[in-house]
Amino acid sequence: MVIENQSFDEERALYNSHGVTIRNCSFDGPADGESACKESSQLTVENCYSVLA
Repeated sequence: MVIENQSFDEERALYNSHGVTIRNCSFDGPADGESACKESSQLTVENCYSVLA
């Protein structure tokens, strides 16, 4: 599965994801979630960013 060009701001947005490629995504926004990929494995992450406060 490939997830690309999306913005995630909720907490644990991709919780428990496995075997996923995450490309050109941002983890930032009004809800400013934490632990976006908690309990996930075998992720490939390319050109993504997260803004830390």
